[in-house]
Amino acid sequence: MLRFANPWWLLGLLVIPLQLWIQIKWQDKRRLKLPFTRLALLGQTVGRHRHWRYLYPVLRSLILACLIIAIAQPRWGRGVRDISKKGVDIVLAVDISGSMLAVDFAPTNRLGAAVHVAKKFIANRPNDRFALVAFSEYALTQSPLTFDHSAMLEQLNKLQVNEKASATAIGMGLAKAVARLKDSTAKSKIVILITDGVSNTGEIDPISAARMAKAFNIKVYPIGVGRNGYVDFPVDDPFFGRRYQKVLVELDMDTLNRIAELTGTRNASLASDTDQLQEIMNQIDNLEKTQFNLQIRYIWAEKFMLLLWIAGALLVVELLLRLIVMPVLPE
Repeated sequence: MLRFANPWWLLGLLVIPLQLWIQIKWQDKRRLKLPFTRLALLGQTVGRHRHWRYLYPVLRSLILACLIIAIAQPRWGRGVRDISKKGVDIVLAVDISGSMLAVDFAPTNRLGAAVHVAKKFIANRPNDRFALVAFSEYALTQSPLTFDHSAMLEQLNKLQVNEKASATAIGMGLAKAVARLKDSTAKSKIVILITDGVSNTGEIDPISAARMAKAFNIKVYPIGVGRNGYVDFPVDDPFFGRRYQKVLVELDMDTLNRIAELTGTRNASLASDTDQLQEIMNQIDNLEKTQFNLQIRYIWAEKFMLLLWIAGALLVVELLLRLIVMPVLPE
């Protein structure tokens, strides 16, 4: 981008055509008064130089133009985009208790559906930090808050159901997620809590963990996955191998709704298949937007020195022409 620091000086360029015309007329007038008596020689000389009689006026006009533009201080600006963003820190707290093996999300189980949808959610938010907490009878941080989404996806792929777990510590999982976020300075801090059961173990109950989240201004989006009642569940039979049988699975939506209410997200969501779970994650994605401020600043480089060098070079050319190549006609 070209800009002038003193653009009003460019009005001086309007004088140059008049200055050029005056120089040519004045030069012609001087030559008509030359006191030559040998007219034939004069005719030959004038004929030889008739194509060059505009050269000196043009050179002086170019020098003047360069000087005027240089005084106007031309500068070239290179635009630089300054992007400031206020991102969102997100912890995925995923239940990996034994009940997540239920296959009511066929062709995969509940954990497989949760991982599949979570990976899409991460891919749609490249400017946010993510952490991963897995919980069953206890809670573990699988990944701290990071912008390294590849590492997050790798940890999600490694999640496995803890088949030996006979209980679910939702409160411990939520408390661990809050611990990941309590020191965050992000614009928004959220926990997406995915579970399919009832909290029946752990040193911290879900409501106490929700109050902790509220104290640190952390919003919790609880999502219940699966259906209450009997669902198909894989069982390893020593004689017939893996088979499926109906197992009663309970889902405590009342507690999840209470968590949502305490942390300001109104109601928990219930997903009974992968499409519903995807739709819930899309709604959260729309609610928790990362804010961007885009500003373009210019880095200016002064260019007037180039014009001064050109004016100086043209002046040298005129002097050389006068002294060596094409001397001025005698007056």
